[in-house]
Amino acid sequence: MADGIDPDGFELSAAVVLWRGDEVLVMKRAGGFSSGGWFLPGGHLQLGERPVDACARELREETGIEVDPASLRIVDVMTYDRDGTTAHCIIYNGDCGGATECVVNEEHYVAKWMAPEAYIARFLDGARLRSLGVPEDGVQLAAEVARVVRSAASRR
Repeated sequence: MADGIDPDGFELSAAVVLWRGDEVLVMKRAGGFSSGGWFLPGGHLQLGERPVDACARELREETGIEVDPASLRIVDVMTYDRDGTTAHCIIYNGDCGGATECVVNEEHYVAKWMAPEAYIARFLDGARLRSLGVPEDGVQLAAEVARVVRSAASRR
């Protein structure tokens, strides 16, 4: 498995529902997979990397925010189709200080701190996404993201 993608048909990544008080960090993707969508910070595992370490590394690379991998708590696994490949993303809960801000890297346009239900209503609502012309696989991915964000919120 190179960089989280298995040649036999699945990929593995890790992402974090990062909490600052009652809000979570969401980021608008600048390119690549689901360009323009609002997602949680995270990404593919590197060869030999543990998911929790990948999660902390991706958070640092995408936002400049440092977390101790030992402080992250697994809450769910998100599964979705990506171009005919089954993708699995291990979802962690993490916390940061009240004054924490992020520095967005080139993979994203912008980041926001939002209440989970506000994030889901604004960026993950299936009817809204369909009205904007988002393909059904994107709508299904958004539903899966909404599910794991709610799962993370229930486990705080």
